[in-house]
Amino acid sequence: MPVIGIIIKNINAKRYAKPERRIRVNNNTKLKEVKEQSLSALKKKGLSVGFEFKTTYVSSMNKPLAEIIINGNVLFLDKGHKKILSEWKKSKKLPEDVNIQLVNAVLRKCLLRALDLSEELQLPPPVALPFARKRGEETRYIG
Repeated sequence: MPVIGIIIKNINAKRYAKPERRIRVNNNTKLKEVKEQSLSALKKKGLSVGFEFKTTYVSSMNKPLAEIIINGNVLFLDKGHKKILSEWKKSKKLPEDVNIQLVNAVLRKCLLRALDLSEELQLPPPVALPFARKRGEETRYIG
């Protein structure tokens, strides 16, 4: 059940206001559509799973400060892709193991891109990054 690749179709990054001291950063991944896809290089059929990854920055007063939205498709190969596709058509749900694998692939790809974009927009990173500090010093993340 490998992920063959991720295709980014659209990136939208906006900063609405200057970041404040206390910011809440939310990351959300949605799998939006599943279609059968011919993978001609492999001479097989698989799935194309549409996704939306969204990072939102909100002030302590719930005022929107910025957002990063990335849309694309994950190409996925599975022997039982027809069963997965029919289940999606019925319930708009994927088997848990497939869902986890796809969401993790999207998170890896999109969080790296969102990290770069957050720096360009002068925003805190979308995930807490490790950093060196003195022993006994309290750790505090501003995002």
